[in-house]
Parts: sequence; structure tokens; C-alpha cells
Amino acid sequence: MKRKTYIGLAIAFIIAAAACSKQDRENTIINQEESIDSYISSLKDVEVVHNNGSNRVILSRSSSAVVAENGDSLYMRFAGYLFSNGPGAMFITNDTSIVENKDFVEMLEKPYGIKLGSTAMVDGLARGLQGVAEGEHCYIIFSAKYGFNNTEVAAIPKLSPLFYDIWIDKIIKNGE
Repeated sequence: MKRKTYIGLAIAFIIAAAACSKQDRENTIINQEESIDSYISSLKDVEVVHNNGSNRVILSRSSSAVVAENGDSLYMRFAGYLFSNGPGAMFITNDTSIVENKDFVEMLEKPYGIKLGSTAMVDGLARGLQGVAEGEHCYIIFSAKYGFNNTEVAAIPKLSPLFYDIWIDKIIKNGE
């Protein structure tokens, strides 16, 4: 009889711990989104585009009428940072002019090309790139929910909100 009680208590403890852990993650993501919103509202003279959890802060827009849609190829320079009330530690870039005096950075090819909608990337980045214009300089910022969520990836700890600083150099429309 006591053994069944201990097993029942152990199962109840495991269920309670899992529920707390899930609630903790949800609270963390809510706090991240509030911090991102606060950071964005502190910026002056910018346009903000919200797209299903991703925030694109347009710092400078060109007069180009070429706007990215799924299937288009984008060539860009970028730097990826952990978000910490703004750009925190850099974890990746393809622009050597940004890298000077950084402790860790994964370098990618320059210029970096992706096909929007078919290249594997986190949801927040894919959603943020929808509608960017050729010549645009923007930030794309999103919570861990739209990044790597509860998974650690290379230099990115689990539950990390992400911040990308992006310069769109060229957009080649699908089929051109």
C-alpha cells in the first residue's frame, strides 16, 4: 500500500514539475515580448512592421519598388545578436566590418543569399523578411517562441530572444 502511495506521489510531482516548467517558459516568452515592445517604443523616427510575432524596425528605406515575397532571392549583410534590451552578444555575421574586436562570431559568406520561403530559417526571421525592400536597413526582433525556443543552438542559449541587424543589398524576383 505504501509503495503505491510513493509511486502516486512521484507521478504527481513529475506532472507538477512539468507543468511549472511549461508555465515558466511561457512567462519567460511573455516577458521577452514585453521587453522587445518596450525597446521598440524607445526608438525614434522608425517604422515598425509586425508580422505574427516578428517585429521589423525599418531604420532606412530606399526608394526601390522591389519588395521581397516568398520565392524571391535576397542578398544581404547581417549580424545576429542575442536580444538584451537591444543587441546583446553577437553570434553570427557575414560582414567583416562588424566583427572587429568581437570575442565570438560565426562568419558566413558575403554577400549572403537566401531564397525566401524555401530556405530553412527560424520563423521570426522568415516572417520579418517578408516585405523588405531592396536597399532597406532594418532590425528584425523576436522572442524565443519564434526563434529556437527551448533548444540550445551553438552559441545561442535556449529560450533566447533574437535581434538581427540587416542590410538588404539586392532582391531577385522569383523567376527572373
